[in-house]
Amino acid sequence: MNRRDFVAGSVALAGQRKLLRAMNGLALEAAAGALPDSPLVAPHDLLSTTYTESFLASKLVAPGAWHPYPKWSEREAWEGVPSDIRTAVVERAEADQKAGWKALLATKFLEFKRNGNRSHFESDSFGRRAMLQHLVLAECLEGKGRFVDDIVNGIWLVCEETFWGAPAHLGAQKADVGLPDVTEPIIELFSAETAQMLAWTSYMLAAQLNEVSPLVNQRIKIETERRMLKPARERNDFTWMGLSDHKQEHRLNNWNPWINSNLLVTNLILEDDAKLRLDETTRIMRSVDAYLNDYWPDAAEEEGPGYYSRSVLSLFEVLWTMESATGNATGIFANPFLDAMGRFILNVHIAGDDYVAYGDEHRKAAPSGDVLYRFGKTVHDDELAAFGAFYAAKTGLNAEGPGLERAVNENSESLSRSIPAVLEASEIRSARKEDVLVRDAWYPDFGLMTAREKASSTDGMYVAVLAANNGRSHSHNDVGNFVIYLDGQPVAIDVGVEAYTAKTFSKDRYSIWTMQSAYHNLPTVGGVMEHNGVEYEATDRKYATSDKEAVVSFDIAAAYPKEAGIKKWIRTVRLDRTRDVVVIAEEFDLERSVPLSFSIMTPRTVAVESRGITLKLAEGSGRDCRLTWQGEQLEPKIETIPLSDAGLRESWGNQIYRILLNTEGPVQSGTFTYTFEPAGQTTAA
Repeated sequence: MNRRDFVAGSVALAGQRKLLRAMNGLALEAAAGALPDSPLVAPHDLLSTTYTESFLASKLVAPGAWHPYPKWSEREAWEGVPSDIRTAVVERAEADQKAGWKALLATKFLEFKRNGNRSHFESDSFGRRAMLQHLVLAECLEGKGRFVDDIVNGIWLVCEETFWGAPAHLGAQKADVGLPDVTEPIIELFSAETAQMLAWTSYMLAAQLNEVSPLVNQRIKIETERRMLKPARERNDFTWMGLSDHKQEHRLNNWNPWINSNLLVTNLILEDDAKLRLDETTRIMRSVDAYLNDYWPDAAEEEGPGYYSRSVLSLFEVLWTMESATGNATGIFANPFLDAMGRFILNVHIAGDDYVAYGDEHRKAAPSGDVLYRFGKTVHDDELAAFGAFYAAKTGLNAEGPGLERAVNENSESLSRSIPAVLEASEIRSARKEDVLVRDAWYPDFGLMTAREKASSTDGMYVAVLAANNGRSHSHNDVGNFVIYLDGQPVAIDVGVEAYTAKTFSKDRYSIWTMQSAYHNLPTVGGVMEHNGVEYEATDRKYATSDKEAVVSFDIAAAYPKEAGIKKWIRTVRLDRTRDVVVIAEEFDLERSVPLSFSIMTPRTVAVESRGITLKLAEGSGRDCRLTWQGEQLEPKIETIPLSDAGLRESWGNQIYRILLNTEGPVQSGTFTYTFEPAGQTTAA
């Protein structure tokens, strides 16, 4: 949908918003065996046909005139921030002052090439940036000038760095990984984050920095021009841009809106040449269009809820920035596809901080509540705004008490996010809050179903199923995988991903156990697992939902290589709301008889009994879950998997378990059915 089509139909679209939202997998009913068409109209070239060059020539605010937020000198706004937030941020900055600036060592940077470790250098680099951001916020909030010298020290240190990005991202330079080549600046996630940070610092504190030395602001402009603005103007071959003819291995992912949101801010604040500024803004619009044109037409976020904050919410920031810089002249946020993108996070929310994990995701996600609130408010989605306010009250700079203390101590959000978070804190704190728990969601193009027993409650069984393909960005071999919860507690899980290393994104990626289908809730056929690649996919998807049940079925035969010999493998996943059970049915037809093994991953302790398995919570209290099966005789085998990765241990504890339901011998065709249901007993804390 281009801008002309959008403007012509804006009145009709506004009247259809609630209908479209209801149809977008939230309460969709389909006859059994029928796959509904996606009712959304996916936009095409939305930004470049809305923010055309002629439109920007007349509407884009002049260099130096953009004023999205009050600056340091506008004391009333900063002094209106709640006192507990001001105190917490200032105290954190004082602690940073005492700690001092940490050196960034070349040998730590080289660790990625030498042994695959990227986290040691990143920890130091990210820590430096977080410290500078704390100091900038504290100075704006307090307004006494006592943090300015340390801010100058931080700016100068950052400007002296050879490279602003991460060791793992050096593959974009001709010299490849190792040490950065200062003669070839490349634009990646964290160089863009750094440029944005310096741009906002200059915007807020230009006069104060000039009092120290005019060379500070001048240095910021020199370094951002050399490292960001000039390469962005002169190159179109960075894969994340989507501007070259190079064939993409995956759909464009979070890199595109994340980098472009930062590049746009840097360009608007620091570029003094009006023509260059307009040209780069136009170019950014085309780049973000490439991402949006490539998005799933049902508005599913293929990277998952953990990346949502830097994919969908970064897109929101691009659009918000453009509206702010053009006088809010377009009405672009009335497009229902944008609202549908935003609501994805509601549809994959399980309970608490648990979300439907797939690919390179963890059990828990931390969407930026204050940005969610702003998104919901901007698109007039009260439910999304209420969920954002609810989440911000727990985890953001708008939280109170221990939540605020955690946010300040752990916060490393961009200044693009922390500035509006504190300035709008009073509004967000007083806004309506709701822990949104959607009953049904279905993404027919992507192949994602989520279902719970009843809306607005974590009681009972919950199931999510992913029937997509194995060639997604950050994909694991997980076509057909399901996740099951009982009363908001995990039963059958997607394990997640270990800390990123050089191996994670190498040719050996799928030798990592967490990436393999045998360590998802999937069958292994004659010792053969699923294969990676977009052509390895689920087919023949069918979905239906009602007050009595939610059910999805699909064929996963194409997710396996030919040597598996699968003619047909129909997996059906059903949440029976009348009986409080989740039933998995496997109907298969193979070319030859082979042994089968069904993997089920769980963090619960496993008790094998005569007529099934009881899954008990390893920690805390809650109802036990019972696993039973029917069909050909299956022999259960239980494996304990110790966890050494810090992220996995944070999600699941010291160990998880793999249940293997193995056939007693080779089989060629048949049907197996297994059921998860409350056990009727409770594990006490």
